[in-house]
Amino acid sequence: MSEAMISESIVEAEWILQGYWTRMRYPYQTDKSGWSDIDVLAYNPESKHLVISESKVRGPKKDIFAYTEHTKSTYGTILEYDNNNYFSFLESLPKICSDKVIFSDFTKMVKKLTIQLVSNYVIDDSLKKEAEKTVLNRVHELIPESKAKIDVRLDSTMD
Repeated sequence: MSEAMISESIVEAEWILQGYWTRMRYPYQTDKSGWSDIDVLAYNPESKHLVISESKVRGPKKDIFAYTEHTKSTYGTILEYDNNNYFSFLESLPKICSDKVIFSDFTKMVKKLTIQLVSNYVIDDSLKKEAEKTVLNRVHELIPESKAKIDVRLDSTMD
């Protein structure tokens, strides 16, 4: 397994400091019999809160991509702007949130689910809530049967 990226280690430390159990690079088998991983899983067994955190950075290490009113008017929603680059991991949620991938009985073990993306996207403060709602709506489309309260966090590596 490759070594953890710095941003993944920082994300893991943030959740550990909040009292969560964590696991980096959690492997799972895809529907096509290949393998993938979740960058950081964080879990609080008392509140049954699971965090699925992905860390994505593209381009040279100094590149920052901004989602602003201008990019919104040019490209559309954050998901359209992304063009399935960073948010492609969302497509794995139905598999990840099914039984026998993370937990034998996912519904029993997860009452709150947070999907976190940490990336070199900087989202204008005036668009942050709208962007999170857009991603949340996509998550609900992908896992409509989920009984967990679902939350989305879009964090920048600049934070």
